[in-house]
Amino acid sequence: MEFDAKTETMEDLGRAGARLIQSRDGFRFGEDTVLLAWFTAGNLRFRKSRPVRVLELGTNCGAGSILLAARRPDIRIDGVERQEAAFSVFQRNITLNSFSDRMRAFCFDLRDLPSEKLPGNEYDAVFMNPPYRKAEEGPVTSEAAHSTGLLEARFAMHGGVEDFLSCGKKMLASGGDLFLVDRAKDFSLVMKTCTELNLIPKRITFVHPYAEKEATLFLLSAKKGGKMTGTVITPPLILRDNEREYTPQLKKIYSEDN
Repeated sequence: MEFDAKTETMEDLGRAGARLIQSRDGFRFGEDTVLLAWFTAGNLRFRKSRPVRVLELGTNCGAGSILLAARRPDIRIDGVERQEAAFSVFQRNITLNSFSDRMRAFCFDLRDLPSEKLPGNEYDAVFMNPPYRKAEEGPVTSEAAHSTGLLEARFAMHGGVEDFLSCGKKMLASGGDLFLVDRAKDFSLVMKTCTELNLIPKRITFVHPYAEKEATLFLLSAKKGGKMTGTVITPPLILRDNEREYTPQLKKIYSEDN
């Protein structure tokens, strides 16, 4: 399996022996990806008769899919990534973790889905971590966004959260579950889009960097179709205490035993 130590790093994900190759200079997964994998794994329904069919939209190097697969051995994941370089790294991460029997990588623009290779109305669950910034939000020419890969991972250059949610609905089977992490400031937009698409919010967790700070992220579970029977707003997830140390909640999320 190819690995270039000069341009890439290999991280121990601290769960079930999972590891991850990442570009040193490209987009690197963050805490939001870890939280999404934890939230999805904990709320994803089990199937007695067959593996759970899951789709990730916008995998980049595959951190979310690898983390979710390490948490839930009962699932099969298809991952879609538009950038060819990131898609290639995702393929290698599948091989690295011996997940080829339960994970597949596809190089697609999600706006072109469904397709012959990835038909719609097939998946029990879809999860996603869309780019947080709109293309016009800038600073698109800053030193921090010096590569096309970073630019497209951070900014919605090829589809915003509305496109991700619309694609998710198309790919989900009736009654399937959608999971998302996004900025708290975009909560109203996401709720409006879900309502328009008949994606029924089922569970929402707001994420706060500190107890006294406003939420910066939220985690959403929604169901494709059905009646609006009520949404559970969970207790908030607080990431750090006043000493800037991980809270017991976050430590538990990172723990191998959780």
